[in-house]
Amino acid sequence: MVATPPQSDSRFRPEIQGLRAVAVLLVVLFHLFPGRITGGFIGVDVFFVISGYLITSHIARELRDTGTVSLRRFWARRVRRLLPASFVVLAASAVLAVLFLPATMWENTSRQLAASALYVQNWLLASDAVDYLAADNVPTVAQHYWSLSVEEQFYLVWPALLLILALLHRKSGRAVHLQSRFLLAGLGMLTAVSFTWSVIATYQDQASAYFITPTRVWEFAAGAMLALVAVEATGTQWWRRPLGWLGLAAIVAAAIMFDSATMFPGYTAALPVLGTVAVIVAGNSKSWLSLGHWLALRPMRFVGDISYSVYLWHWPLIIVWPYATNSPASIADKAVIVIATGLLAWATKVWVEDPGRSARWLSSTPWHSFAFAAVTAVVIVVGSWGIHAELDRRTARTNSEHADVVARGCYGPVVLAIANECGPVEGSGPLWPPPEVVVSQNTNPLFRGCQGGLVGTGLTQCEIGTSDPTPSRTVALVGDSHATQWFSAFEAIGRDRGWRIVTFSKASCPFTDAIRLLENEQTSAERDSCEQWADAVTEEIIASGEFSQVYTASFATAYAYANPAGTEFADPAVEGYVSRWQQLADAGLDVIVLGEVPRTKGGSVPNCLAANPENRLACASGREVALAGRVLAQAVASADHPQIHLLDMTHYFCDTDTCHTVVGDLIVYRDSNHISAGFAIALVPYLLDAIDSFEYQSESSQGPVADQ
Repeated sequence: MVATPPQSDSRFRPEIQGLRAVAVLLVVLFHLFPGRITGGFIGVDVFFVISGYLITSHIARELRDTGTVSLRRFWARRVRRLLPASFVVLAASAVLAVLFLPATMWENTSRQLAASALYVQNWLLASDAVDYLAADNVPTVAQHYWSLSVEEQFYLVWPALLLILALLHRKSGRAVHLQSRFLLAGLGMLTAVSFTWSVIATYQDQASAYFITPTRVWEFAAGAMLALVAVEATGTQWWRRPLGWLGLAAIVAAAIMFDSATMFPGYTAALPVLGTVAVIVAGNSKSWLSLGHWLALRPMRFVGDISYSVYLWHWPLIIVWPYATNSPASIADKAVIVIATGLLAWATKVWVEDPGRSARWLSSTPWHSFAFAAVTAVVIVVGSWGIHAELDRRTARTNSEHADVVARGCYGPVVLAIANECGPVEGSGPLWPPPEVVVSQNTNPLFRGCQGGLVGTGLTQCEIGTSDPTPSRTVALVGDSHATQWFSAFEAIGRDRGWRIVTFSKASCPFTDAIRLLENEQTSAERDSCEQWADAVTEEIIASGEFSQVYTASFATAYAYANPAGTEFADPAVEGYVSRWQQLADAGLDVIVLGEVPRTKGGSVPNCLAANPENRLACASGREVALAGRVLAQAVASADHPQIHLLDMTHYFCDTDTCHTVVGDLIVYRDSNHISAGFAIALVPYLLDAIDSFEYQSESSQGPVADQ
């Protein structure tokens, strides 16, 4: 993924080409076999160290020989070396996406294509990583450009940083031969800051820390400091041979032992980073006992030569293949993907990379290279916008069909509400909104900014419903993202009834006294923040004195539960909720628990529907599976408190056998488990009936609301 020095250069190190081959093979194998090469993602970190070493070696030589660095020439060389192949693959990926991927993936694909063309993909993914609404986004053909974006940002800043350090050294009046030591000291401090940042950020928010540039700078700097130490590429010292093999062992160990639960990058990234440093220090010799000897063999060098293009091509092929063949990739399919990746990478190296690096029309002046980069990036961004525009045109065409669907009186949950002649529950007309529009709710939520993130304990509040300064009632809506999914419904209820609704929601934080546990939770900071948040919400609601009711919802079946410190619940899953609700009920508040929505098969429901346009039931689930283990209903029954009630909408999702993902031509879910805004709004009349029934029963002391 970094520039390959011309082989005529006496400083060319063939074993580093072989190391680059190891890195890219680890990444490819990880993407093809994520359950086996579970830590193969560390191949990217190997690339980062190599980048820091090679680029800093070049800059240090220029500083030594000329006393300065030509930033324009440096950046122009990077443009010629990296961007032609990058933009060719981006353009090809856009075409593949339009030809083979369902329209439900187009919006996110267009965003990531544009971000990749501008080399800010890592920041977009970091933003999506902390946005729980985007957590179920299906990977796009351009997602792997995050690491290229990090590298390009490194190339943009690094030479300027080294030049500034060199000028500071010159101003200090120190001897010229001490310049490398001065640079080394400066980079050492930068490494310490970045490494510390990486450890802290990974602990606080691992999902975002994985992508952002500051957490990765120390990896480049590790290679950079090695370049300034100027270790010879060859040597007879006895320790070089075992050092090289130990370095490779560290890289392979990380690739095998690390997995999605590893706190990465953080301090764990030191294993592959130091392993890479060790391999580079070990260098090369003619002895077959030297790792460098094996890395410098022609097959390894060949893979290293095409490694950049291999990295570019392998991912879009992996993403597109199942959609193009309409089946998951088999072992034979994966072998074909590897072969196709190799052939495309070789062709790109020969016909794009090499000509781009030496083309006279690009290299005659740095400004030609910059103009090429700007124009090509604009073309990719405009093309990405075109994909999105086509999505809008499809939506507009479907608009005209919507009125006919609603006019038939068989739209949405009404088909399950009453005896009718609507035909199949899932409907037989056009889906409205279409799947590609529903899935966009994951990246363009209707109530942006109204849900707290995975970390942090501050209260994120929004007011929805009536805008009347004297509302008829003020209620709270509390919970995790499964409370957020009801915002559009309660906005309509508030406007209809004159209610002011204050929302308190936080991603992945159920409103319980128990400690909620996630299967792949990375840090205790996320877990602790949930407990503190729930305490703060409870205190705020009780202390304010303005609320008459609290509506709460949680994705209760998604978690495991443990006892909090100092408390011994017999069943934390049930009793944790009861304990939390009783605090509110004992303060005189009515607590209305919105029952869990039925579980799906997993995976994006809109994508499933787009892939099965003639068989909507292929995406549905059996009632027993969809309704298994419902914690909230058990908790309400266990509470047996006159002010704690269950409001269950199951009847509008399920018939006697099946829980549907489409009801009356209306898509129920926007992803794998959150209901769509359209379905939530369609449930408003039935929610109001249930609320009215509940209040009548409460006044008559007849108990809680039953399943409507």
